[in-house]
Amino acid sequence: MLNKNQNCVSFCVFYAISPIHAGSGTSLAAVDLPIQRERHTNWPHIQASGVKGAMRAHYRDFVGDKKEEINYLFGSDTQDGWDKNEENIAGAVSVSDAKLLAFPVRSNIAPFVWITCPAILKRLSNDWEFAENAPLKNLTVEGERSVCLEGKLSGDVILEDMVVTVDKEEQNPIPQEFPKLEKLLLVSNDAFKYAVENCTEIQTQIKIDSEKGTAQEGALRYQELLPADSVLYSVVYFSRTAFDHIPKAETVRAHIQDVIKNFIQIGGDETLGRGICRINWINGGGK
Repeated sequence: MLNKNQNCVSFCVFYAISPIHAGSGTSLAAVDLPIQRERHTNWPHIQASGVKGAMRAHYRDFVGDKKEEINYLFGSDTQDGWDKNEENIAGAVSVSDAKLLAFPVRSNIAPFVWITCPAILKRLSNDWEFAENAPLKNLTVEGERSVCLEGKLSGDVILEDMVVTVDKEEQNPIPQEFPKLEKLLLVSNDAFKYAVENCTEIQTQIKIDSEKGTAQEGALRYQELLPADSVLYSVVYFSRTAFDHIPKAETVRAHIQDVIKNFIQIGGDETLGRGICRINWINGGGK
């Protein structure tokens, strides 16, 4: 069990207002600029370094010139005035990868519906228990079957270019503190994998030759985006750290949540409006 006097855990939930490009570098495949994906599942995610970097940048923008404070909270960095001759510190805030919870897919019954899968819910349950909450209900579904978690859906539902049959409606095991999704289906792990591998957004980017007014040679590229309305979450761990003058974990958490709230930009292409997310915090232990 976590020592509440020393550490505490929260969830930071990201609801994508605009498409997110958390890039994994260049590729020799058809998509020049793919998004980050987990190695073992190939599900999209946002690496922890990108999440923590976005939080640090947001904190810096909204708190101002508090160099010592930002270094003790997020770790020492010479860009924030840390003396390179001083001993480096890890900081009081630890952040996990942003894990995908629900993925939007276009459908015949609405502009789009969200889908999730049993493996996603199992992972969420494990993280939920880590934050000292009760385990979540375990649901299973296989093949072309699906279960309606929200939206009173039934019958055959077209998801992109596949069809699933909604067998029944179940109580949504996702805690009510997470964003309310109007139409949510639980599909099989295989169907979810197909959707997140083949139904992301691909955009063509070019650079115009200022003299000719046409596309510059060699400047055509294809960029992958995690679509708007995707829902992800990150597990954030707050520690009092080893420094006596740093506030205790609960104080650190309250301060971070007071500063980092409402909206945050994450990933690349900020000047193109990418990566705008609405965020909300869910504290562990039922608090």
